Amino acid sequence: MSQQTPIVIFLYNRLFDPLIQGNFWLYIKNYLADADAPVRFHVITFEDPCHPLTDAQNALVAEWQAQGLDWTALTWHPGMGLLQKFRDVLSGFAAVARQRMKGHRYIAALGSVAGSFAYMCALPLRMRLFLYQYEPHSEVSRDAGAWREEGRQFRLARYFERKSAEYAHVIASGTRFMGERLKDDWGVRAEFFRVPTVVNEDKFDHDAQVEARVREELGLTPDQPVLFYTGKFGGLYYDVEIAQAFGWLREYEPRLHLLIVTPNEDEHVHGLFARAGVDRAHYSVCHSSYDEIERYYFVGDLGLITIPPGPGQKFRSSIKVGEYLCSGMPFLTPTGVSEDYLHAREQDVGV
Repeated sequence: MSQQTPIVIFLYNRLFDPLIQGNFWLYIKNYLADADAPVRFHVITFEDPCHPLTDAQNALVAEWQAQGLDWTALTWHPGMGLLQKFRDVLSGFAAVARQRMKGHRYIAALGSVAGSFAYMCALPLRMRLFLYQYEPHSEVSRDAGAWREEGRQFRLARYFERKSAEYAHVIASGTRFMGERLKDDWGVRAEFFRVPTVVNEDKFDHDAQVEARVREELGLTPDQPVLFYTGKFGGLYYDVEIAQAFGWLREYEPRLHLLIVTPNEDEHVHGLFARAGVDRAHYSVCHSSYDEIERYYFVGDLGLITIPPGPGQKFRSSIKVGEYLCSGMPFLTPTGVSEDYLHAREQDVGV
Protein backbone atom coordinates (compact mmCIF):
# COMPACT_ATOMS: atom_id res chain seq x y z
CA MET A 1 0.00 0.00 0.00
CA SER A 2 1.25 3.49 -0.85
CA GLN A 3 1.74 5.93 1.99
CA GLN A 4 -1.56 7.41 3.21
CA THR A 5 -2.07 11.14 3.75
CA PRO A 6 -3.19 11.81 7.36
CA ILE A 7 -6.16 14.16 7.75
CA VAL A 8 -7.73 15.60 10.91
CA ILE A 9 -11.55 15.58 10.82
CA PHE A 10 -12.83 18.22 13.25
CA LEU A 11 -16.49 17.76 14.24
CA TYR A 12 -18.23 20.01 16.74
CA ASN A 13 -20.80 17.26 17.29
CA ARG A 14 -21.09 13.83 18.83
CA LEU A 15 -19.72 11.06 16.65
CA PHE A 16 -23.15 9.44 16.47
CA ASP A 17 -25.10 12.64 16.00
CA PRO A 18 -27.58 11.92 13.14
CA LEU A 19 -26.20 15.00 11.34
CA ILE A 20 -22.83 13.25 11.20
CA GLN A 21 -23.89 9.66 10.56
CA GLY A 22 -26.47 10.59 7.93
CA ASN A 23 -24.23 12.95 6.04
CA PHE A 24 -20.46 13.40 6.35
CA TRP A 25 -19.78 9.94 7.76
CA LEU A 26 -21.06 8.29 4.59
CA TYR A 27 -17.84 9.46 2.92
CA ILE A 28 -15.64 8.43 5.83
CA LYS A 29 -17.05 4.88 5.96
CA ASN A 30 -16.32 4.39 2.28
CA TYR A 31 -12.69 5.37 2.78
CA LEU A 32 -12.35 3.17 5.87
CA ALA A 33 -13.70 0.17 3.98
CA ASP A 34 -11.14 0.68 1.20
CA ALA A 35 -7.82 -0.92 2.09
CA ASP A 36 -6.17 1.06 -0.71
CA ALA A 37 -7.57 4.44 0.31
CA PRO A 38 -5.01 7.23 -0.15
CA VAL A 39 -5.98 8.89 3.16
CA ARG A 40 -6.34 8.01 6.83
CA PHE A 41 -8.30 9.92 9.43
CA HIS A 42 -7.96 11.18 12.97
CA VAL A 43 -11.44 12.28 14.04
CA ILE A 44 -11.99 14.78 16.85
CA THR A 45 -15.51 15.00 18.29
CA PHE A 46 -17.21 16.65 21.26
CA GLU A 47 -19.17 14.08 23.21
CA ASP A 48 -22.11 14.79 25.52
CA PRO A 49 -21.95 12.76 28.77
CA CYS A 50 -25.77 12.68 28.69
CA HIS A 51 -25.56 10.57 25.52
CA PRO A 52 -23.08 7.75 26.18
CA LEU A 53 -22.36 5.30 23.39
CA THR A 54 -24.52 2.19 23.23
CA ASP A 55 -23.05 -1.30 22.96
CA ALA A 56 -23.83 -1.30 19.23
CA GLN A 57 -22.09 2.05 18.77
CA ASN A 58 -19.04 0.89 20.69
CA ALA A 59 -18.90 -2.12 18.39
CA LEU A 60 -18.97 0.16 15.34
CA VAL A 61 -16.16 2.28 16.75
CA ALA A 62 -14.07 -0.85 17.32
CA GLU A 63 -14.73 -1.91 13.72
CA TRP A 64 -13.70 1.50 12.34
CA GLN A 65 -10.59 1.58 14.50
CA ALA A 66 -9.64 -1.85 13.17
CA GLN A 67 -9.91 -0.29 9.70
CA GLY A 68 -7.46 2.43 10.69
CA LEU A 69 -9.55 5.20 12.25
CA ASP A 70 -8.08 7.20 15.13
CA TRP A 71 -10.54 9.00 17.41
CA THR A 72 -10.17 11.69 20.06
CA ALA A 73 -13.38 12.15 22.06
CA LEU A 74 -13.47 15.51 23.86
CA THR A 75 -16.11 16.57 26.39
CA TRP A 76 -18.66 19.10 25.17
CA HIS A 77 -19.44 21.98 27.53
CA PRO A 78 -23.19 22.72 27.26
CA GLY A 79 -24.53 26.24 27.05
CA MET A 80 -24.50 29.19 24.68
CA GLY A 81 -22.15 31.39 26.69
CA LEU A 82 -18.74 32.47 25.44
CA LEU A 83 -16.98 30.80 28.39
CA GLN A 84 -18.30 27.37 27.40
CA LYS A 85 -17.28 27.91 23.77
CA PHE A 86 -13.84 29.14 24.82
CA ARG A 87 -13.26 25.96 26.82
CA ASP A 88 -14.24 23.89 23.77
CA VAL A 89 -11.91 25.94 21.56
CA LEU A 90 -8.99 25.35 23.93
CA SER A 91 -9.53 21.61 24.22
CA GLY A 92 -10.04 21.36 20.46
CA PHE A 93 -6.86 23.32 19.74
CA ALA A 94 -4.82 21.09 22.06
CA ALA A 95 -6.17 17.97 20.34
CA VAL A 96 -5.39 19.32 16.86
CA ALA A 97 -1.93 20.51 17.94
CA ARG A 98 -1.05 17.00 19.12
CA GLN A 99 -1.87 15.66 15.67
CA ARG A 100 0.01 18.47 13.94
CA MET A 101 3.13 17.45 15.85
CA LYS A 102 2.64 13.94 14.46
CA GLY A 103 2.68 15.25 10.90
CA HIS A 104 -0.95 16.02 10.08
CA ARG A 105 -1.05 19.00 7.67
CA TYR A 106 -4.71 18.86 6.61
CA ILE A 107 -7.87 19.56 8.59
CA ALA A 108 -11.51 19.24 7.47
CA ALA A 109 -14.58 20.48 9.33
CA LEU A 110 -18.34 20.07 8.93
CA GLY A 111 -20.46 23.20 9.37
CA SER A 112 -19.45 26.80 9.92
CA VAL A 113 -19.14 26.54 13.72
CA ALA A 114 -16.72 23.63 13.50
CA GLY A 115 -15.14 25.42 10.56
CA SER A 116 -14.48 28.51 12.66
CA PHE A 117 -12.93 26.38 15.40
CA ALA A 118 -10.82 24.53 12.83
CA TYR A 119 -9.68 27.87 11.35
CA MET A 120 -8.44 28.95 14.81
CA CYS A 121 -6.35 25.78 14.81
CA ALA A 122 -5.26 25.77 11.18
CA LEU A 123 -3.97 29.35 11.05
CA PRO A 124 -1.34 29.20 13.83
CA LEU A 125 -0.54 25.54 13.15
CA ARG A 126 -0.12 26.18 9.40
CA MET A 127 -2.56 23.53 8.22
CA ARG A 128 -4.60 23.41 5.02
CA LEU A 129 -8.32 23.82 5.72
CA PHE A 130 -11.31 22.17 4.02
CA LEU A 131 -14.77 23.51 4.94
CA TYR A 132 -17.62 21.10 4.25
CA GLN A 133 -21.30 22.09 4.41
CA TYR A 134 -20.26 25.68 4.93
CA GLU A 135 -23.35 27.74 5.82
CA PRO A 136 -23.73 31.07 7.70
CA HIS A 137 -24.71 29.90 11.18
CA SER A 138 -24.67 33.50 12.39
CA GLU A 139 -27.29 34.62 9.88
CA VAL A 140 -29.41 31.51 10.37
CA SER A 141 -29.46 32.14 14.13
CA ARG A 142 -30.31 35.80 13.57
CA ASP A 143 -33.15 34.96 11.19
CA ALA A 144 -34.56 32.49 13.71
CA GLY A 145 -34.51 35.14 16.46
CA ALA A 146 -31.91 33.29 18.53
CA TRP A 147 -29.25 36.02 18.14
CA ARG A 148 -29.41 39.79 17.75
CA GLU A 149 -27.40 41.30 14.92
CA GLU A 150 -25.79 43.78 17.29
CA GLY A 151 -25.02 41.04 19.82
CA ARG A 152 -21.53 39.77 20.57
CA GLN A 153 -22.32 36.17 19.60
CA PHE A 154 -23.54 37.17 16.15
CA ARG A 155 -20.63 39.50 15.47
CA LEU A 156 -17.99 36.99 16.58
CA ALA A 157 -19.56 34.13 14.64
CA ARG A 158 -19.93 36.27 11.53
CA TYR A 159 -16.29 37.42 11.79
CA PHE A 160 -14.87 33.90 12.06
CA GLU A 161 -17.16 32.57 9.34
CA ARG A 162 -15.69 35.04 6.88
CA LYS A 163 -12.10 34.63 8.10
CA SER A 164 -12.33 30.84 7.81
CA ALA A 165 -13.68 31.13 4.26
CA GLU A 166 -10.88 33.52 3.29
CA TYR A 167 -8.25 31.16 4.71
CA ALA A 168 -9.68 27.84 3.46
CA HIS A 169 -8.22 26.02 0.47
CA VAL A 170 -11.43 24.11 -0.39
CA ILE A 171 -15.06 24.94 0.44
CA ALA A 172 -18.12 22.78 -0.20
CA SER A 173 -21.64 24.10 0.31
CA GLY A 174 -25.11 23.13 -0.85
CA THR A 175 -26.41 26.05 -2.87
CA ARG A 176 -25.55 28.25 -5.84
CA PHE A 177 -26.20 31.22 -3.55
CA MET A 178 -23.19 30.42 -1.37
CA GLY A 179 -20.96 29.97 -4.39
CA GLU A 180 -22.01 33.40 -5.65
CA ARG A 181 -21.33 35.02 -2.27
CA LEU A 182 -17.90 33.44 -1.85
CA LYS A 183 -16.64 34.18 -5.35
CA ASP A 184 -18.53 37.31 -6.43
CA ASP A 185 -19.04 39.15 -3.12
CA TRP A 186 -16.14 38.05 -0.95
CA GLY A 187 -13.58 37.13 -3.61
CA VAL A 188 -12.29 34.08 -1.73
CA ARG A 189 -9.49 32.10 -3.34
CA ALA A 190 -10.66 28.67 -2.18
CA GLU A 191 -11.84 26.14 -4.73
CA PHE A 192 -15.62 25.90 -4.40
CA PHE A 193 -17.71 22.76 -4.85
CA ARG A 194 -21.50 22.77 -4.79
CA VAL A 195 -22.46 19.65 -2.82
CA PRO A 196 -26.18 19.60 -1.94
CA THR A 197 -27.82 17.25 0.56
CA VAL A 198 -25.99 13.93 0.99
CA VAL A 199 -28.20 10.91 1.70
CA ASN A 200 -27.75 7.16 1.92
CA GLU A 201 -30.36 6.38 -0.73
CA ASP A 202 -30.30 2.64 0.00
CA LYS A 203 -31.26 3.27 3.63
CA PHE A 204 -34.34 5.29 2.64
CA ASP A 205 -35.50 3.09 -0.24
CA HIS A 206 -39.20 2.55 0.48
CA ASP A 207 -40.20 -0.80 2.02
CA ALA A 208 -43.94 -1.50 1.78
CA GLN A 209 -43.85 -4.29 4.38
CA VAL A 210 -42.16 -2.06 6.96
CA GLU A 211 -44.66 0.69 6.20
CA ALA A 212 -47.56 -1.69 6.85
CA ARG A 213 -46.11 -2.79 10.20
CA VAL A 214 -45.49 0.77 11.40
CA ARG A 215 -48.95 1.91 10.31
CA GLU A 216 -50.43 -0.96 12.30
CA GLU A 217 -48.32 -0.04 15.35
CA LEU A 218 -49.58 3.57 15.15
CA GLY A 219 -53.21 2.59 14.56
CA LEU A 220 -53.30 4.05 11.06
CA THR A 221 -55.30 2.57 8.20
CA PRO A 222 -53.43 1.58 5.02
CA ASP A 223 -54.93 4.46 3.05
CA GLN A 224 -54.87 7.18 5.73
CA PRO A 225 -52.89 10.23 4.51
CA VAL A 226 -49.87 11.01 6.69
CA LEU A 227 -47.93 14.26 7.01
CA PHE A 228 -44.43 13.44 8.26
CA TYR A 229 -41.99 15.56 10.25
CA THR A 230 -38.67 14.58 11.76
CA GLY A 231 -36.73 17.18 13.72
CA LYS A 232 -36.82 19.63 16.58
CA PHE A 233 -39.35 22.18 17.74
CA GLY A 234 -38.14 25.72 18.40
CA GLY A 235 -34.67 27.22 18.19
CA LEU A 236 -33.72 27.35 14.52
CA TYR A 237 -37.05 25.75 13.56
CA TYR A 238 -40.72 26.61 13.83
CA ASP A 239 -42.35 25.82 17.17
CA VAL A 240 -46.10 26.09 17.85
CA GLU A 241 -46.46 27.19 14.22
CA ILE A 242 -46.01 23.53 13.20
CA ALA A 243 -49.08 22.57 15.21
CA GLN A 244 -51.05 25.52 13.88
CA ALA A 245 -50.20 24.69 10.27
CA PHE A 246 -51.25 21.08 10.79
CA GLY A 247 -54.56 22.25 12.24
CA TRP A 248 -55.19 24.33 9.13
CA LEU A 249 -54.32 21.42 6.84
CA ARG A 250 -56.81 19.20 8.65
CA GLU A 251 -59.55 21.64 7.68
CA TYR A 252 -58.91 20.60 4.06
CA GLU A 253 -58.28 16.90 4.78
CA PRO A 254 -59.95 15.80 8.06
CA ARG A 255 -58.40 12.30 7.81
CA LEU A 256 -54.85 13.70 7.82
CA HIS A 257 -52.53 12.37 10.54
CA LEU A 258 -49.21 13.94 11.55
CA LEU A 259 -46.34 11.58 12.38
CA ILE A 260 -43.57 13.29 14.37
CA VAL A 261 -40.13 11.85 15.12
CA THR A 262 -38.33 14.27 17.42
CA PRO A 263 -35.72 14.51 20.19
CA ASN A 264 -38.05 16.86 22.10
CA GLU A 265 -39.90 15.55 25.15
CA ASP A 266 -43.44 14.28 24.58
CA GLU A 267 -45.02 16.72 27.00
CA HIS A 268 -43.39 19.69 25.30
CA VAL A 269 -44.84 18.61 21.96
CA HIS A 270 -48.26 17.91 23.46
CA GLY A 271 -48.25 21.37 25.01
CA LEU A 272 -47.64 22.99 21.62
CA PHE A 273 -50.47 21.09 19.97
CA ALA A 274 -52.80 21.79 22.87
CA ARG A 275 -52.14 25.52 22.38
CA ALA A 276 -53.06 25.10 18.72
CA GLY A 277 -56.24 23.20 19.60
CA VAL A 278 -55.15 19.93 17.95
CA ASP A 279 -56.41 16.74 19.58
CA ARG A 280 -53.79 14.09 20.48
CA ALA A 281 -55.68 11.52 18.41
CA HIS A 282 -54.67 13.35 15.23
CA TYR A 283 -50.90 13.07 15.65
CA SER A 284 -48.24 10.67 16.93
CA VAL A 285 -44.99 11.53 18.72
CA CYS A 286 -42.17 9.01 18.26
CA HIS A 287 -38.45 8.90 19.01
CA SER A 288 -35.75 7.03 17.14
CA SER A 289 -32.02 6.73 16.70
CA TYR A 290 -30.63 7.27 13.22
CA ASP A 291 -30.15 3.50 12.89
CA GLU A 292 -33.92 2.91 12.67
CA ILE A 293 -35.29 6.27 11.55
CA GLU A 294 -36.14 5.15 8.00
CA ARG A 295 -39.04 2.92 9.15
CA TYR A 296 -41.03 6.05 9.97
CA TYR A 297 -40.22 7.72 6.65
CA PHE A 298 -41.92 4.85 4.82
CA VAL A 299 -45.26 5.84 6.39
CA GLY A 300 -45.26 9.45 5.23
CA ASP A 301 -47.04 10.82 2.17
CA LEU A 302 -45.71 14.38 2.44
CA GLY A 303 -42.58 15.56 4.27
CA LEU A 304 -42.51 18.81 6.23
CA ILE A 305 -39.68 21.37 6.28
CA THR A 306 -39.97 23.74 9.27
CA ILE A 307 -37.19 26.27 8.71
CA PRO A 308 -38.47 29.87 8.99
CA PRO A 309 -37.52 31.87 5.89
CA GLY A 310 -35.04 34.74 6.17
CA PRO A 311 -32.12 36.32 4.27
CA GLY A 312 -29.59 33.77 5.57
CA GLN A 313 -31.79 30.71 5.06
CA LYS A 314 -31.22 30.57 1.30
CA PHE A 315 -27.69 29.27 1.97
CA ARG A 316 -28.88 26.14 3.81
CA SER A 317 -29.20 22.66 2.35
CA SER A 318 -31.56 20.48 4.37
CA ILE A 319 -30.69 16.81 4.73
CA LYS A 320 -34.38 16.08 5.34
CA VAL A 321 -35.32 17.04 1.78
CA GLY A 322 -32.99 14.41 0.33
CA GLU A 323 -34.24 11.79 2.77
CA TYR A 324 -37.87 12.62 1.99
CA LEU A 325 -37.29 12.30 -1.75
CA CYS A 326 -35.31 9.06 -1.44
CA SER A 327 -38.17 7.49 0.51
CA GLY A 328 -40.70 8.56 -2.13
CA MET A 329 -42.17 11.63 -0.41
CA PRO A 330 -42.68 15.06 -1.92
CA PHE A 331 -42.10 17.89 0.57
CA LEU A 332 -43.74 21.05 1.85
CA THR A 333 -41.29 23.93 2.38
CA PRO A 334 -41.40 27.67 3.02
CA THR A 335 -40.37 29.92 0.12
CA GLY A 336 -36.82 31.26 0.42
CA VAL A 337 -35.26 28.28 2.20
CA SER A 338 -32.23 26.81 0.40
CA GLU A 339 -32.84 26.03 -3.28
CA ASP A 340 -35.50 23.52 -2.25
CA TYR A 341 -38.47 25.77 -2.98
CA LEU A 342 -37.11 26.29 -6.50
CA HIS A 343 -36.66 22.55 -7.04
CA ALA A 344 -40.17 21.92 -5.68
CA ARG A 345 -41.62 24.12 -8.41
CA GLU A 346 -39.25 23.32 -11.26
CA GLN A 347 -39.08 19.55 -10.73
CA ASP A 348 -42.63 19.11 -9.35
CA VAL A 349 -41.36 17.31 -6.23
CA GLY A 350 -42.95 19.48 -3.56
CA VAL A 351 -44.93 22.54 -2.59
